[in-house]
Amino acid sequence: MQLADGLAPSRRRLAPLRAVDSDDATSPAAPSRSYVVPGRPVNPGLYCDWSVTDADVAEVWAYRVSLSVVALSVLACSSQAFIADDPGAGGGSDPLWLDAAYFTGAASLGVALRLIHMYVDPIKKFMQALYVVGLAGSIGVAALASQNDGGSVPAYVVAHPAAVWAVGPMFAALTGVAFKEGMCYGKAECALLFFVVPATLLGHLTGLAGEGVEKGLLGAWCLLIAVFAARKYTQEVKDDIGDKSVFIFNDLGEDEKTEFVARARERDPARFARMTGE
Repeated sequence: MQLADGLAPSRRRLAPLRAVDSDDATSPAAPSRSYVVPGRPVNPGLYCDWSVTDADVAEVWAYRVSLSVVALSVLACSSQAFIADDPGAGGGSDPLWLDAAYFTGAASLGVALRLIHMYVDPIKKFMQALYVVGLAGSIGVAALASQNDGGSVPAYVVAHPAAVWAVGPMFAALTGVAFKEGMCYGKAECALLFFVVPATLLGHLTGLAGEGVEKGLLGAWCLLIAVFAARKYTQEVKDDIGDKSVFIFNDLGEDEKTEFVARARERDPARFARMTGE
């Protein structure tokens, strides 16, 4: 779904689409090309009708699995705050898998940011830029932790609140994903994540939140992201895609777009009116 009216949709390279012959004179698509797959449901779009392809299904499931891995990473890394005697010690007693869990989740977030369906390209690119900055900061923190006491990134951040500046941009990107999902699908857990994630990090950075408050926020973060990841599997694939016709249109060259619009004006005046806002 579109995040806001009046914002230009993004350009993203779609997986190769299955083209089939079509003699439908009302279709604004190029001759002998259609984005409707025979035998599959037809979804009406702004620019053309379309069907979900096997490539679409694979992409959506890859996105959902990547979010699940992010959620598992958050749960694993946060577990030490509740079961360790001194989670802020940052010493070599950290479980060996803690950094592996952290960076596996970070890599999965990168995959999710690559696959997420968003119409507004500048916002998506900004989220990806935040992710890259935060990932670089995480690698830097890992290097510092290994030089100092061999601790993990999560433990180092707990012991050194200023390290939030380094890793924070990556979690800002995660907050952006939550915002998009909350706005598009009206998911309460995503709306709450949008506030809980920055509140947790800023509370730790500033020291304004006591240990009890921080643990409460972290627990809420774990619960919400687990619900978010689990509920992604309850959506229809077409809902995760959004209006694929927007991506199809944006994937065309300028000359192809001109021809596309001209055909819509000639063959489907009602759709042309929707496309142009008339």
